[in-house]
Amino acid sequence: MYGLKQKSFKNPATNAIAGSLLILSMFIWLMVISPDHGGLINTELSENLQIDFINVGEGDAILISTPKGKKFLVDGGADASDKEVASTGRERIHEVLSRNAVKHLNGIIVTHWHNDHLTGLIPVVKNTSIDYIYETPARGKGKGFESFAQACEATKVARQKIHAGMLLNMGDELFVQILHPDESPLSKDYTDQNNASLVLLIRYGRVQVLLTGDIENEGIREIMKYGDGIKSQIIKIPNHGSDSGLYEPFIEAVSAKAGIIMTGEKNGYGHPSLRNISAYEKAGTRVYRTDRQGNIRLLVGGKDENDFRIVVDQKL
Repeated sequence: MYGLKQKSFKNPATNAIAGSLLILSMFIWLMVISPDHGGLINTELSENLQIDFINVGEGDAILISTPKGKKFLVDGGADASDKEVASTGRERIHEVLSRNAVKHLNGIIVTHWHNDHLTGLIPVVKNTSIDYIYETPARGKGKGFESFAQACEATKVARQKIHAGMLLNMGDELFVQILHPDESPLSKDYTDQNNASLVLLIRYGRVQVLLTGDIENEGIREIMKYGDGIKSQIIKIPNHGSDSGLYEPFIEAVSAKAGIIMTGEKNGYGHPSLRNISAYEKAGTRVYRTDRQGNIRLLVGGKDENDFRIVVDQKL
């Protein structure tokens, strides 16, 4: 036999002590030496809710990292050529995920079917493990939508339509409610897909964040029915800061301390509107812009109403 014969281990008391020491030494190895703490602790845990508003040019792509380590992507911007990326400095969302070693998403939320929110998601669907894709209930159409649907079918990812009144499970530490649109948005005779955008209200502790997609006046007036419920410290300003998303009673009702406009440098739409920026600043909202400040990171502690901070020009 190898080693020495340990007669003393025949003693029950000694056996118990030795067993306890063995368990303790294994626990110390798991907790201290093992890189992932033996799987006993999620190394991605953070006390902050982190929301990255990614500079994808004229479009939206928002990466949510929850305090318990889950990751959700709201829209994905438009796809872009290498030339456009080099000339504008904008991001492609699949490259951001790759650089940050994000191989799995707990969910993707597609607010609406316009290409500036959608086609950047196609390589993400093809190359990333995804639990669910949550979609606007509005009907999609066009080549971008068809390519997205084909990618989803090829990868067998689960898809679910969501609408006003539903709660989205991003973890028990967060409250996430869908405010808009109704289950059958086209019956509302909206002028276009923008007003059928999903609107999300996210609350972590004492801080609320309102993500508005591309809703315009029609959609904005509809979510005014929630009254004080839409009051939020941070808002993703609707529809790239365009005049079509300017409704001063809404700005006053939200009373945001910070607003983020997601738009592209020298875009062909004249976004953002100076009137819109002025209206938010007049209401006390500090405005941030991806076309001027690059990737914008929001960190929410949530311990009180002022427990959040924003960092600009983030290298992701």
